[in-house]
Amino acid sequence: MSALEAFVNEQKKKGGLGTSASFSSLGDLRNKLPNSVSIGGFSLFSRAETSDTQVLIEGDDADAQLPQGKNRKNGAGWFGMASADEGMCGLSRTQRLFAFFLSLIGAVFCFTMAAFLIPVIIISTRKFAALNTLGSVMLILSFAFLWGPSAYFTHLLSPQRRLVTVAYFSALFATLYSSLLVDV
Repeated sequence: MSALEAFVNEQKKKGGLGTSASFSSLGDLRNKLPNSVSIGGFSLFSRAETSDTQVLIEGDDADAQLPQGKNRKNGAGWFGMASADEGMCGLSRTQRLFAFFLSLIGAVFCFTMAAFLIPVIIISTRKFAALNTLGSVMLILSFAFLWGPSAYFTHLLSPQRRLVTVAYFSALFATLYSSLLVDV
């Protein structure tokens, strides 16, 4: 313990561990630390401008708006995409939320029933495939209700997702067709 006490006393004399080193703000702390403090190549304290320090309000008058990326009215969040589909099939926002949760509950039910059929998958392969595929369809349908169908399918058919979407829907269709309509 004497080596530890000697180290602590030495640091107190230098002012490194003393309680007198208080910082009134984070800026004072940053000024006392070197700029090259990093872990794994990432700087802990960056003095560059970040997205948090950018100006949030554009305009000088009372009805100034947030920038497009930070404004919820202009497409941010889960419901932002559905603003154009506000009257989608005559459903209000509350009705769309209700349909979303009903479809989500239906998908969870189908996935749960399919999971219970896993031990007897050799006997009831068609039931498992149908329940699993119907659960997937209901999950996709639930997000179509949440976002609005045209916005959601526009998102699914964007250039980055188009190939995967077509492959997924063709696999769903082939699975449903073979499990429900084809006689064995």
